[in-house]
Formats: sequence, structure tokens, C-alpha cells
Amino acid sequence: MRIVVVEDEAPIRNGMSRLLEKINPEYELAGTAENGLQGLELIERVKPDLVIMDIHMPDMDGLTMLAKVREKGMNCKAMVLSAYSDFSYAKIAIELGIENYLLKPIKIPELKRALEQVEKTLIEQQSKEEFFTLENIFYRSATGQFRSDRQTDITLEEHFRIAPDEEITILLVKLGGCYAVYHDTVRSLLEETGIHKGTFSSCLLEFEERESVIMLLYKLEDREELRQYFQKTVMPMLCGQVKGSITAVWQSCEGLAEVNPTLAKMREALEWNLVFGRETLISEMRIGQTEPVPVKYPMDIETQARQAVVSNNKVEFDACTKRLREYFLAAIHFPKEIKEACIRYCMAVYHTAKEAGKVSEDISTQDIMNRITRAYTWEQIGEAYRQFFEGLRFHREEEATSLMVQRAAQLIQEYYNQGITLEEIARKLCVSEEYLSAQFKKETGRTFTETIRGFRIEKVKELLLQTPLKLNQIADLAGYTDPKYMSKVFKEEVGVTPAEYRKLNN
Repeated sequence: MRIVVVEDEAPIRNGMSRLLEKINPEYELAGTAENGLQGLELIERVKPDLVIMDIHMPDMDGLTMLAKVREKGMNCKAMVLSAYSDFSYAKIAIELGIENYLLKPIKIPELKRALEQVEKTLIEQQSKEEFFTLENIFYRSATGQFRSDRQTDITLEEHFRIAPDEEITILLVKLGGCYAVYHDTVRSLLEETGIHKGTFSSCLLEFEERESVIMLLYKLEDREELRQYFQKTVMPMLCGQVKGSITAVWQSCEGLAEVNPTLAKMREALEWNLVFGRETLISEMRIGQTEPVPVKYPMDIETQARQAVVSNNKVEFDACTKRLREYFLAAIHFPKEIKEACIRYCMAVYHTAKEAGKVSEDISTQDIMNRITRAYTWEQIGEAYRQFFEGLRFHREEEATSLMVQRAAQLIQEYYNQGITLEEIARKLCVSEEYLSAQFKKETGRTFTETIRGFRIEKVKELLLQTPLKLNQIADLAGYTDPKYMSKVFKEEVGVTPAEYRKLNN
């Protein structure tokens, strides 16, 4: 609390500094004056929180000084220290809005209580003023805490000239994944826009948890002209400065009470970014001008993606994701239909991977679908696909096996389609068939025959999905001499014939 003392008696004036420090070291003596004229000049210059003053002083008395302070619109608190208990002085002082009237000689406990009461009043007043700042009111309106009542409406009109049903235009800028890096840049650019344009008033709010910067515009001269200005001038600047995901939505509402529900609708409209792209200012008008056509599902791209998964080809899988995006951007579709098609695409690839034994327990199809459902940029959909692909089990974790068994497994993988036998592998490893068979079963959990069969079945699946080869050709490439025997083994392992498997997965 900053305090000015105006007192013509030097001992009291000089002693007040020591006394204030003794009562509370945080009290700051901002200056002293020996008469009303000096006091008025000092108060105007330092703008204290509290003036402690005498009444009878040369040149200008304390009450006259305080009256002039009030005339100049300064609302600092005032406390009178006087040797006079005349009621007429007290009455004038009260009318001038003093906090206390203390008689000399000063009693320290009484002064201490009076100062503490002034400090409490100042804190309450400051809290109230902060609560009724325009930024706080707009923040409460954006978060759904705003309640329109008579006192609030009066405050808005008297202090900010905002009517209860004032039209508010909202600009929502969503910075997906790059908020921490670019929110200051976005805020500065929007502040400069408000200063440079000069045709509206505005308030900027930041919401880190939603990765958003919100600009509330009011007192617009021409709303449509301003929307076009933001589309043609501001959006290119924002997109040029932000090297990451950025989406902007523009919408208006009537009254501060409607800001929160309007923001909820705007967040739903973010998904139109999948249709328009990052430099478009999404608005009801822009959406209304579109003529979406039904989504035609891209079966050819899905087939290529399934083949990429079976062959562990990440480059081709990423290329399919890119082609999928280009396919949907070639025409106007409803964003929800685009996302439904993207989910179907991913689930089709997932089922193919599952059939091929490439799905790990870590993959959650529900998580994949949720990610795509919530997406509003193609980068987010691409990231969902990337995480899906990386979660596939392309290389099963090897158990702690001996070098002999590891070498045997390598030979099986290399020669399974050439009819290699357990005897041949044992001879290559210089061990007996019985010992190798026992150790292989013990360390891998599968027999030599089961392992050979597993490799051949996986090869058959791959050829069925990736090639148009006939069954006799596939049998030969997988190490079977008889296509009928291959079909019999395949059905025992998979549950359907090779022809049925190909039909179901294509």
C-alpha cells in the first residue's frame, strides 16, 4: 500500500515514516508534504493508495485539498489525523469519502486497525475491479461462466459501452500440436490486425488446454467486409507464420451469453478443414456455398494398402495414405463421410493384417477409430495410420534361443519352399535329428513340421492377396508338390479354402 502524508507539523510528518514501517514493513511512504498545495501536487504526481492528512494547514487546508483531489477524479483513500473533534469538520470529511477520522495524539493500535481496514478495502476493491475487466467478462463468456444480470449489464454498458445483446463475432484459431511454439506469434499478429484495421474492437483469449487462440470482435462497422479481409489478408499471414497445423473458424452470435455455445459449434466445424484446407477461413457462409457429393469408396487404394501391409512395405503404405487424401480432396464431400470412409479403409487393412498374423496385442482398433473420428486435419488422420502401421508385428520378438536353434530357424525360413528336411538341417549343424528336434520343440514351442507348415501357409496367404496366380503356381512357390494337398492343409490351418480366402479378402 503506497501512502502520502500531508501534515504541517514536522515531528508528526517525520515520525510517520518510522511508525508506518513499524506497523507493517510492506507499507510504502510515497512522499510527504507540509501543506495542502504541496500535498495536491504530490498526490497528482505519485497517485497513492492512501492519503493521511491533517485538516488545519497553511496555504490550503486538508479538506479543501481533498475536495480538489476528488474533483480531479482521483479515488485514493483518505484518513484524517486532527486535533479538532468539531462535528462540522467530520461531516465534511465524511462527505468527501474518508476512511477514518482519528484524533491526535495518535494511538498506535488505533492507527494500526485503521490502516488494516483501508488495506482490506483496497484488496476487495481491486478484486472487484479485476472481476469486471473486459477480458475477465469475455473469458467467462467463452468458458460458459457468464450470467447476464442487471448489475453486469449496467457495468458493461457504463464502462465498456457493450449492450446485453451486442453482436459478437468470434475467430477461433486452432493450433493442433504446435500451440506452445506459435501461440505468441498468432496473438501478436491478431493484435496488430486490430490496431492496423481500426474498424472494430476486440479481446484476445488463449486456451492452452484446447490449443486455441480466440479473438472476440465487437462494434464492427461491416461484418462481411471484415470477414473477407480476414480471409484474403489475415489467413495467408497466419499460415505463412505458422509452420504447423492451423485451422480457423469464423462465426457470430448475439450477446455474451451465446459465446460459449457458439464456440462449441465452431469446434465441430473444425472438421471442414479436411475439405477446404488450412488457408480457408471456415464459416457458415463458406460451408453453405459448398455442394458436397456422396463419397465413393476407393477400393483400389484399399487393395494396394492391404498388399503393402502383407508385404511389410511401409513406403507403399504411406503412398496409399497420400493417394487416399488426394482422392477425397478431388471433390467436395461431407467431412463426416470422409472420416467414416477412412475408418472403413483402416479396418479393412487391419483385418487383412490380422489374417496374415501381423497384429500385435498393442493395437487398439477402438483407439484408431476414435483418433480418426476426432481428426480435423489430414495430418491427424495420417498420424493415426502411421501409428497403426508401426503397431503391426512384422518381426516377432525372439525368445532366448540357442545359436543352434536360431540357425535352424534361419535355414527353415530360407529353404522351406524347397522341401528341406529335418535330417538335412541336422547334418548342416552337425547334430543328430533327435537332439535338434527335441531342442527346437523345447525352445520354440513348435515342432519342425509345424514351423515349416507355418512358413508355407503365410507364403500362400501373401501370394493369394498380392498376385493373380493360380493355385498350382502358388503351391509350387510355397513348396507344395500337390495343389489339392496344399488346399487341404490351408483349410485345416485357416478355416477356409485358398479360393475362399482370396475372395473374402479381395
